[in-house]
Amino acid sequence: MFLVVITLHQLKVFVAVAESGGTAAAARQLHLSQPSVSLIVRNLEAELGAELFIRNPPRGLAITPFGRGKLEEARALLSRAEMFAEPQDAGPQLRGQITIGYFSSLGPPYVPALLRRLRETLPGVEVQLREGDLGSISRMLDTGQVELALTYDLGMTERPRVQLLKECRFYAALPPTHPLARQQAVSLEDLAGEALIQIDLPHSREFLMSPFWQYQLEPRIAYRTTSLEMVRGMVAQGLGVALLITRPLSDQTQDGARLVCRPIANPLPSQRLVLAHSHHFSPTPVAEAVMAEVKQMFTEEPATP
Repeated sequence: MFLVVITLHQLKVFVAVAESGGTAAAARQLHLSQPSVSLIVRNLEAELGAELFIRNPPRGLAITPFGRGKLEEARALLSRAEMFAEPQDAGPQLRGQITIGYFSSLGPPYVPALLRRLRETLPGVEVQLREGDLGSISRMLDTGQVELALTYDLGMTERPRVQLLKECRFYAALPPTHPLARQQAVSLEDLAGEALIQIDLPHSREFLMSPFWQYQLEPRIAYRTTSLEMVRGMVAQGLGVALLITRPLSDQTQDGARLVCRPIANPLPSQRLVLAHSHHFSPTPVAEAVMAEVKQMFTEEPATP
């Protein structure tokens, strides 16, 4: 009978390569050489008798359908091994690792508070983070590079399983001295007549322009930037106005200036902020615990001013 011998170290390297998307990034994360990581993956594939990744040098590694299934099993085995190694007198404590992705604009308002919460409630869980635009977050979910993602229910290449966290609505961001800031609500027609500062990210730029297009409006773009905080700072300094949907709890910018936020007077649909996980993978016990904490955090979130 042929005996397959696979070590936890091999599984840990496999998971790191899958989540980082390549052997070089995994080697940096694990403090190993890239040739060592490549050899470990090759040996693991030889033991399993099938390829875990498709090698495409210009694009790096792409996980195979077989690899997806083994990634789920590897995460579960590593989680159980962490629990097995826990000292008897330590008491029951969930241990393991998880990689969480987040849409870049959602990072500053939510991710630091989530990390602090997880450190307090799940101290045995090690969290890795991956940031991206809406399209790249969708791909990370599909390939298993992240187990969970904080994102908008928008631009998904495949339909992941999602849990609704919050319904977000469009709003106008205005300089405090701007005449429109004196209104209770701002029309898209008025906003389109001003110099607009645009978030220039895939999917986001089209999504944030769609309300104008819905009303056959073509605003003048004064500046483009990929950073939500940059948009807010430029608005607060009087360089233009913005149509946004992600709203931090504070209307103060990083340089201490303030901006004014007003709802949009025109009827517009809301956008779903969700916690997503791929339909290719079943959540690990660690992922289920983190999902519960994320949902609870949004339940406790103060109302937007």
